[in-house]
Amino acid sequence: MKTTTKRLLFSTVLTLFLGFVAVSVIHKRYSVLAYTLVQIKATGACVSCSLANFDLQHLDLSGVDLSGANLTGANLEATDLSDANLSGAILTGANLHKAILHKAKLLGAELSSADLSGAYLAKSNLSGTHLTEANLSGADLSNGNLIDSNLTKADLSYVNLYLTNLLRANLTRTDLTNANLLDAYLAETILDLTDLSGANLSGVDLRGTTLHNVVFCQTKMPDGAVNNTRCPQL
Repeated sequence: MKTTTKRLLFSTVLTLFLGFVAVSVIHKRYSVLAYTLVQIKATGACVSCSLANFDLQHLDLSGVDLSGANLTGANLEATDLSDANLSGAILTGANLHKAILHKAKLLGAELSSADLSGAYLAKSNLSGTHLTEANLSGADLSNGNLIDSNLTKADLSYVNLYLTNLLRANLTRTDLTNANLLDAYLAETILDLTDLSGANLSGVDLRGTTLHNVVFCQTKMPDGAVNNTRCPQL
């Protein structure tokens, strides 16, 4: 057998073998996912389980107990997680775009670099949650609890924070452009280097709030006045 033929045969066998391995891995992964979903449906819980990188988009997981679960990199786009318990869950880098998290519990959850753009989080409890560099653009967090949460470098542009409690939250370098903070509670909050261009701060409680090098541009202040401090257009 010529060397070229041997190499071709070896290459073909190797390709078939790798293809078989890949199919086996995918089959196993989906089998695990299917089994896990059956268990969740039967028990309503998946406490401290591993769902990292799983595709869970568009599913109905409302009311499910996922406390302490590992959902790192999971795809939860448009998933219904209303009233779900995600306290202590790890959702680093997870996709929660347009997810429904109405009245969900996310106390102490890890959501750094997660995509929560357009998500519905009204009346949710995110106390002590880590949201560093998370994308919450256009999300609805009205009537929510963000006490002691870390939102450093997060994107909160066009977010709805009406009546939201942000007591002692860290919003350093956060993008709050065009955000609605009407009647929100920001006492003792850190807003250093935050961009509040176009934001509505009407009725906001800013007692004890740190406001170093904040960008105010067409910003509506608590007293109704418009603040253009450090406005680049003027």
